[in-house]
Order: sequence, then structure tokens, then C-alpha cells
Amino acid sequence: MIDKNMTRGVSVGALAALLSGCGHLPIAEPAFEAMVVKRSGMPVDWTVAPMTGDPAAAIADYSVFQDAQLIAFVQEALENNRSLRAAVESVRQSEAALRQTRAGLFPRLSASLGVQSNQTDGQAGDLNANPPIFPRASQRFADERYTFGLTGAYSPDIMGDLSTSILASAAGLRSTEATYEQTRRQIAAQVARAYFTVMEQQQQLELDRRSLDRQRQTFRITQTRFDAGSIARDELVLGESRLAQAEDSILASEASLRAAVRALEIALGRFPQNKLTIAGALPQPPATPALGLPELTVRSRPDVVAAELNIVQTFGNTQVSRLSRWPQLDATLGLSLQNAALNSTDNLFDFDGLIYAIGASAAQTIFDGGAIDARIDIANSQERQALERYGQTIINAYGDIVDSIDQFNTLGSRNVALQKASDAAQEVLRLGELKYQEGSESLLNLFTVRDNAEVAEANLIANNRARLEQWIILHAALGGNPTASQPLPTAANTANGTR
Repeated sequence: MIDKNMTRGVSVGALAALLSGCGHLPIAEPAFEAMVVKRSGMPVDWTVAPMTGDPAAAIADYSVFQDAQLIAFVQEALENNRSLRAAVESVRQSEAALRQTRAGLFPRLSASLGVQSNQTDGQAGDLNANPPIFPRASQRFADERYTFGLTGAYSPDIMGDLSTSILASAAGLRSTEATYEQTRRQIAAQVARAYFTVMEQQQQLELDRRSLDRQRQTFRITQTRFDAGSIARDELVLGESRLAQAEDSILASEASLRAAVRALEIALGRFPQNKLTIAGALPQPPATPALGLPELTVRSRPDVVAAELNIVQTFGNTQVSRLSRWPQLDATLGLSLQNAALNSTDNLFDFDGLIYAIGASAAQTIFDGGAIDARIDIANSQERQALERYGQTIINAYGDIVDSIDQFNTLGSRNVALQKASDAAQEVLRLGELKYQEGSESLLNLFTVRDNAEVAEANLIANNRARLEQWIILHAALGGNPTASQPLPTAANTANGTR
């Protein structure tokens, strides 16, 4: 039967009393109470859209445009963007930090196995023998020493600082996940905006090319009339000037298109080489995303989620700092085994010498020059800082939503007016060109009418692109789809470290 030696620093009964007298101090409740104040009357069942790391949701957001090329570009960017990859690594680091913190809840066990060879020189012989055996040549002797050790320890979380750190790490992980989701949505929006900008530049270039064709046709008529002596040279020079301006507009539009293509390539994670080919025209923007109660619009924003979870993490870190002011109670359950054998491994793994130990200690800092108080003051300040940032995040979120809705509706109203203006200007241009061909309209008046028509059409194209971009901005302000939501951690399900 194995003999188990046991050494005790305190009795088991005393240790049990010590454990029962020290519970985990609550930290989640104050954090959530402080957040409710900053929510300004928003409901307690605060919810947030799930952030699982699956890009399908971000890609599906842009399926409303019914554009397969746009969807492919968004998917490519989410797979290749370097900034997003860096954000993923931040999430992985937070996951590892949480696992590292949770490891403190488990016992620690380690084992060691070694062998050591000792060699010595000696003379073979015995002078005391009868008759004496005289020494022969020197010989080398070797001894081998085998060792085996086993140590284990477990420290209960008496003061609750470990569980508090786990809570803070879990909140930090979710905050990092929310920041990653924010980065992903920003990248998807950046791709869509760059994509529509390329389309706009293509339409503007097409408009400039039509303008150049009209200028060339007009100049041919002007040249014919000048050669016939029916107009003065100033009209010919005016025609030459406007033709050169139209050619310059083509060069500028082509440069703007190349810049837009390069911006899209960079957003996709490609090297900018102007090799993308975009087909199609600007689509009509979807309807205004469905809006519900204020909490239904703010709750899905990743920046709000990150700020809220940052408060939980900060309150946890503050509680760890406050615990340092209390007497530090510690209990250790340990075991150890150290075996050694010479020239044999027999009984090397014998557990007869296994020693168990239970110990407890209490320590209190008497004087540290105010270092603990300073750490607590810093932590309290960080709490207040996190709360104020959270409150400002809520205000900014409401501001983004209100501004985005107003801008989207304004651009929609402007589109109606700009469409009417463009249609009317095109009709005036058609009539003006007929009059000029008949000789009843001056060249200067024709150019004025043409400028008005082209400006009206260019403004309509720009407004169409602005409406699409504003829809993307509004969609981001609402945090994606506000109807797909799930509960955030509450004081109840956060106190035990669940996520």
C-alpha cells in the first residue's frame, strides 16, 4: 500500500472556513447600471446584431443592387484586404488572451525525467589479498543516475480577482470582435463606393465624348460658313476654342476614371494597375432601410457594441485594482514527488514518496508610498473615461442616423428636380441646334444652351452617384440589418464569464 505523507500549513477546517468567508465581489452590475444611465432611457434588453466573423452578411447587404460584379468585388475585398487581415489577428490575440486568463482556473501539473552518467578512472587490483594482486592497467568506471519528479499545484480563486480578469478578457474579446465587424463593414462600403465612383466617371466620360462630337459637328458647320464668308472670324475662333476645351475635358475625365479604377483596385487588395473593366450604368438606389424604434437602429452599430463591452472590461480591470487594497488571501493545494535510482530504473516511478500539501496565507501591504491608491485612482479615471466615451458614442450614433436619413431624403428630392431640369435643357439644346443649322441662332447662344444642358446632365449623374453613396452611409449608420439581433451580455450572464 502506498504511504501518502501530508503536510499542512493550516487545518482543512480552517481552510474551508476561509474559503466560505470570501465570495466574489460583484462587478457586472455596477457596469450595466452605469451604462443604462448613459443610454438615456433606452430599454434594458439591449440587443446587437450577431458578429460571427462570417462575411456572408456583409456581402448580402449589397445584393439589393442586383449586381453580380459588385458582389464579387465585395467578397474579394473581404478575403484580400490587408487591414481586415490585421483586424482578424487582433481578434485571435484577444481569444488567446482569454484562454490564457482562464487557464488559471485549472491545476498546474509538471513532470521531469533525467539521466546523468558519471565516469571515474580506477586501478584494478588488491594489495591486501594473499597473495597480493598487483594493480593492472587503469580502467574507467561509469555510474548512471536516473531521476523522476512530479509537481502539481492548484490555487483557488479566493479573492475573485481571477474570475474578474476572465470577465474583463471576455468583454475585451467581444469588443475586439465588434471592432473587426466595424472594419469589415467599412471595407465593404469602401468597395461599393469606389465601384459606383468608377461608374460615375465612366458616364461623365461618355458625356464629355458626346460633347466633343457635338463640338466637332458644330465646328464643321462654322468652318463651312466662315469659308463661304457668311460669318466673321470671331465665331470661327470661338468654335476653335470650344473644341479645344472639349478635348481638354476628355483628357481630364480619362484621368479621373483611371484614378477611380486605381482606388477600386486598392480597395480590393490589388496592386493599382488600371486593369479593371466595369460594365453597366449607375443603378437606382434602394429604398430607405426600414426604421424602427431608436434602440432598433442604434443597437446594431459595432462602434456602440465595442464601447459598451469596453465598459464591462474597464469595470473588471478596476475591480482587480481595488482588490489589491484588501488583505491578499491565498490557498494552495499541491503535490510533489522526487525519485532517484542508481544504475537501474527499478522503482523509479514508485509513488510511495508522493507528498500532498495544503497551505494558506494572508498578506497585507502596510505601506507602499501610495502606489495602490494611485493605481485605483487611475482605474477609476479610466472607468469615467469609458463611460463618457460610451455616452458620446450613443450621441454620435443618433447624429449619424438623423443626418444620413435627412441627406438621403434630400438627395432623392433633388433627383426629381435635376431630372426635370436635365430633360428641359436637353429639349432646349435640341431646338437650339436646329436653329443654328438653319442659321437663325448665333454660335454664342448655341454654346450657352449646350453648356446648360451638359451641366444639367452632369449634375444628374453626380446626384445619382451621391444617392447611392448616401444609401451606403445610411446603411452603415444603422449598423447593417437592425431586425437581425440577439441579446447582448447582461449583468446576469456576464458575471460568470459567459459570452
